Amino acid sequence: MSKRAVAVAMLLSTGAVAAVNYVWAQPASAPFTADQATAGRAVLFSGATVAIGLALLLFMPSPFMRSMGIGGFLIPLVSMAGAVTLQPSTGRAVALSSEIMPQLEGSALSGRALWVGPVADETALIIGAAQGSETVACAVAAGAAGVTMERIHAAGLHGCDCAHFSFDRTPCAVLGSPKPVMARVRVLLAASGIGMGRRAAREALRAAVAYGRTGAGGEQTVQGLLADAATELDAAMLLVQQAALRSPMSLALASMAKLAATEAAQRAVARATQIVGAESFREGHILEQLTQDARALELFAGRTEALREAVADEVLPKA
Repeated sequence: MSKRAVAVAMLLSTGAVAAVNYVWAQPASAPFTADQATAGRAVLFSGATVAIGLALLLFMPSPFMRSMGIGGFLIPLVSMAGAVTLQPSTGRAVALSSEIMPQLEGSALSGRALWVGPVADETALIIGAAQGSETVACAVAAGAAGVTMERIHAAGLHGCDCAHFSFDRTPCAVLGSPKPVMARVRVLLAASGIGMGRRAAREALRAAVAYGRTGAGGEQTVQGLLADAATELDAAMLLVQQAALRSPMSLALASMAKLAATEAAQRAVARATQIVGAESFREGHILEQLTQDARALELFAGRTEALREAVADEVLPKA
């Protein structure tokens, strides 16, 4: 498998948790705690149910069906054993900001990379590095020689632990162009933005029902606000699906999806704040969290102007 393919596989497992958190309408940190506490029991219950159901084939008169029952009984048991005992050897993290990049000299990195996440105890990093006038993607182990990590206590995206990294002649593997990596990161962040927007719309809908189909102050424009949020979020979702299904993935389509999703999410949060009213400013309210998180999505993996530039590079004819 090529280095680029390895990087793509690593990134496909990175960042999707944030989208799931918001789509299922839970605070950012809650799913991690709940999953860790109940995942093992859920796997055992599901596997045992399948194994018992397939074990009934052992009582069939046909030898062929009995042999199917033996295989069907053993496969879930082996899968359960692996699922509850094996753990991933390492996490994957990607640099979400290109404001400051390390320098690549040969196969060694020197300098700083900002806002790398999500970080774990053992993390493989995908870093954009400057090589002359070009930018290349590099893979480096967080525990490699010359690596210093500075953890960040961020105001938003609490489920995604980030850190700044410093490199001092740190050995790395050069992956090539950062565009395939960046395209996937932007699609993941766009999907997270859709989840945030839908979470805000759900909160606004709950408040509108409680207030008798009006806003907190009795406003009659609630239906219009909810309709606008739903329309923009569904339109952005189509762009995210288009970008995610394109093979090979297009940086322009990914940028278009992230641009639409982050703007739709921010507007959905703003409309939800209007409907919920002053209660949304209570410390710890979900809309307070979503306001910070949606803003973070706009800043990471390409700001608005960088996204527009990526779209224009593909749409406009080359001179």
